[in-house]
Amino acid sequence: MSEAFDAGLRDDGQDAGAGEAAAGGAWPTSVQELTDGERLVVWAFRRWVSGPDQQLPLLAREFDRQFRRPDARPALAEFDGALTALSRHARRTIVHHQPCCACLGADEVCILSIVAALQAHVPAAARAMALWLIRQGGADAFLTQLDGFAMRLTASGLDLPYRVRRRTPAAAAARTAARPALALLH
Repeated sequence: MSEAFDAGLRDDGQDAGAGEAAAGGAWPTSVQELTDGERLVVWAFRRWVSGPDQQLPLLAREFDRQFRRPDARPALAEFDGALTALSRHARRTIVHHQPCCACLGADEVCILSIVAALQAHVPAAARAMALWLIRQGGADAFLTQLDGFAMRLTASGLDLPYRVRRRTPAAAAARTAARPALALLH
């Protein structure tokens, strides 16, 4: 897993919670902890992955409500393009919850983090996180589409918080500590 996304995981490998937000808050673990923009992205992501052909009319209506009028349909096209690229080039099965579920999964937090990094103009972090989800061959198309979507979110006043992990001395020491050698068991 990329170091950029490590910030959203605890040392025991479980979902978010240990990373500190730039403003001092913890990483979100449920939908209730998200901003309005983050909720929209998670909701749209969950709807799209549950069946894009059936969900596009619903997404179009919601984007018409949430985005500035000239940005709604282009935002939907860019979102659809990004998730189409993800579905074609995913490294593995992308895990998501049902649209009404209050829980957040690691892949959902990763999508939020990529969009937030693009809005914050930190493309290197966005790329590192994207490569946790998508193979190199699809990363450019995915990020280009998602960047357009992120800029339309910003233009419509839907900014996602860009959360980063604070480096503690203990975490830095753990990263540089000698790793055990690999052992063959059988």
